[in-house]
Amino acid sequence: MININNVYQTVLVLANKDNRGYITPDEFNRMADQAQNEIFEAYFSRQSNYERGNPVQSDFSDAKSNVSERINLFYKSNIPTIANGIFPYPSDLRQLGIVSVNNVVADKASHEKIKYINLSPLTYPVATQPVYTSDGTGVTIYPSSVTTGVKFEYLKNPVRPKWGYVLQGTIPYYDSTQFDPATDSYDTAAKSYNFELAPAEYPELIATILGYAGLTIKQADVTGFAQGKEGQLQQTEQ
Repeated sequence: MININNVYQTVLVLANKDNRGYITPDEFNRMADQAQNEIFEAYFSRQSNYERGNPVQSDFSDAKSNVSERINLFYKSNIPTIANGIFPYPSDLRQLGIVSVNNVVADKASHEKIKYINLSPLTYPVATQPVYTSDGTGVTIYPSSVTTGVKFEYLKNPVRPKWGYVLQGTIPYYDSTQFDPATDSYDTAAKSYNFELAPAEYPELIATILGYAGLTIKQADVTGFAQGKEGQLQQTEQ
C-alpha cells in the first residue's frame, strides 16, 4: 500500500508552491479515488500490450511480470451462498476468474450452449465436471443439484482511498486511525485508508493527482508539469 498522507502532503507542496490555491481534503479524496482507478484500469491494457511485444526478460525488469504482480494485489477468493438458484458475485468484483465446485474447476458456457449441453446425455454436467453460466448478478452452476462448495477466484476493485482528519480550530490534521470500508462511513471526516496500489506506483500516483489538481486550482503549469511527468514515467516502462 501507499501511505495516503505522504501523497497528500507531496501534492500540496508541489501544487501550492507559490500559494496559488489550496486543495481541500474532500477535493483530494475525490482526485485520489479517480487517480487510483485510472492507474488500476491501465494495468490491463499495459499487460495486453506487453503480451503482444517482447519485453526484456530478467528477474526485475520484465515488464509483463511486473504489471502482473501489481494486478495480483487485487486477487481474492469468495465462497458465495446460493440465492434463488444463483451464486451472487461479491460486491467488490471487478473481473471473475476461476469458478470451482469442491475444488474442481467449472467450465464456462454461454447461455445458448448450456441448452444443448443439458440436452445431451454425453455432455450433461455432473458434480465432478460442473459447468456454469454468468450474467449481471452472479453465476448459475450446472448440475442444479450443486448448492454448496462453490468458490470464486477474482480480481476486486480497489477500495476508495481516504485522507481522514480531525479539526483543531479550523485546521484539518491527519487522522491515522484505520478506516474500515465495511463499517465506517465516507461521509465522516475522521479515519484514513491508504492507496491499495503497489509502492512502485507512487510517482505515477503523484503525477496523476497533480494533473487533476491543476484543473481544480486553475493552474495550467501544474497540469503541464504533471502531464510531462506522466509522459516520462510511461517512457521508462516501454
